[in-house]
Amino acid sequence: MEMKQAFVLFGMLSFLGTVCVIVGTAVVVICARVIGEDRLARYFSMGSGWLFGGRGLAWKIMMAALVIVFGYSATLFGASLASQELTLPPGNEKYFCEVDCHLAYSVTGMQTASVIDGGQASPLRVQGSFVIVSVQTRFDENTISRHRGNGPLDPSPREITLMDEAGHSYPISQNGQQALSDSGKAGLKMTQALRPGESYISKLAFDVPRDARNLRLLIASPTEPRWIGSVLIGDEDSVLHKKVFLALPATGSN
Repeated sequence: MEMKQAFVLFGMLSFLGTVCVIVGTAVVVICARVIGEDRLARYFSMGSGWLFGGRGLAWKIMMAALVIVFGYSATLFGASLASQELTLPPGNEKYFCEVDCHLAYSVTGMQTASVIDGGQASPLRVQGSFVIVSVQTRFDENTISRHRGNGPLDPSPREITLMDEAGHSYPISQNGQQALSDSGKAGLKMTQALRPGESYISKLAFDVPRDARNLRLLIASPTEPRWIGSVLIGDEDSVLHKKVFLALPATGSN
């Protein structure tokens, strides 16, 4: 866990550092064009003779920035190519970083039903079947910083889908989830605040074809805006990065 937390922190700091280098390079290049390279070089006469030694200053800085961007890109793709697709057994936890702590998610049960009676005039039916998955959200108290305290945490919104062996994905059924909530069996929402050491169960309804096989749950944590996740080292949404799935237990388990 400490290694995962350190890697996530490394990815975030590397991204921020690279962005700062790009912005700083743009500022210096603009200044070099506006002020003049000779004059700007004299302002930095105490610096490196190679870097601030007359004409070519803007070009040298751009080359240095390109080396840093290339290094970041190589690390990004290297981390993604080295990642492995995993399917965690029922009960095993998938962690997400919340800056100074981690939330753990695990599948604790699964049921199937063709009808959900949420108190409507007529029970909600589907052509296939509803797969109702019980997911535990746990605030791992062993991952908090020493100075955080016992304050509540509001979990970040997650994207949750079921995937079958053919690669088809099935989002949470809005109608099924509403019927499950109306029946009082949905449990707590996964955005419910919790304190270190606390956990709760949420039940999620998916409308799935009857012939879907080997279903796995994918819980993702998209960034806002989305493109940041695709270029963040070690992020599950980064380019070519493999996914970590949660296996479902036997049908009928709670």
